[in-house]
Amino acid sequence: MTSASLFDSACAARLAALEVENRYRVFARLEKSAARFPVFRADTADGPRDVVVWASNDYLAMGCSSVVRDAVMAALGESGAGAGGTRNIAGSHGVHAALEAELADLHGQAAALLFTSGYVANEAALSTLLAACPGAVVFSDEKNHASMIQGMRRSGCAKRIWRHNDLDHLAALLAAADPAAPKIVAFESVYSMEGDIAPIAEICTLARRFGALTYLDEVHAVGMYGPRGGGVAERNGVADQVDSVEGTFGKAYRLVGGYIAGR
Repeated sequence: MTSASLFDSACAARLAALEVENRYRVFARLEKSAARFPVFRADTADGPRDVVVWASNDYLAMGCSSVVRDAVMAALGESGAGAGGTRNIAGSHGVHAALEAELADLHGQAAALLFTSGYVANEAALSTLLAACPGAVVFSDEKNHASMIQGMRRSGCAKRIWRHNDLDHLAALLAAADPAAPKIVAFESVYSMEGDIAPIAEICTLARRFGALTYLDEVHAVGMYGPRGGGVAERNGVADQVDSVEGTFGKAYRLVGGYIAGR
């Protein structure tokens, strides 16, 4: 048998197994209209029909706002599409630096850095931070997003998983750790799958008590909470207690990209 036929056979077997397990994905085909959001046109077996989409990340319908759309068109008219290269070569422009400064100010941090997505921001930031410090230990909420988990895995550092939003369990794990070890407590503000919010102030207090830094994922909160849209930490008046914040433009802000802001 050829390599092609072997791969074809193996993939066909895997796909068949997914169908048996009812895990084979068939994408729902939807047509979006800015004028009718959140009503979409769906292609169904019985023909097209209108559906109301409650699963969209466009929480505030900003992706359909005439203000946002006009700003996008103006930027395209002035600068064209795309950055023209990586930021290491010819793709770092004044608008990037201005946006990073605005994001740092939004979260009360010293600086910010843009990424292509929130997923990439989490994975790159956590893997880099943790790998840079020998002997580092990360304390991760058990419900953290896959992007955070992947970053921790890539770092190769020691991991301690604490029960979701369980302050007593987190305190016990921190107390059991080597006091001299560099530590990061990583968690989210809004857990979309659970529908709950982390006790940010209490987690930050615990982290400081045991000499740990805090890393907060605010992807489901930026643009939604706080007087300026800085997230739950801003809303709760504890943004100054957080050491690093990760956010995205792909949800409430309804564009594309992610970022890290930190001290």
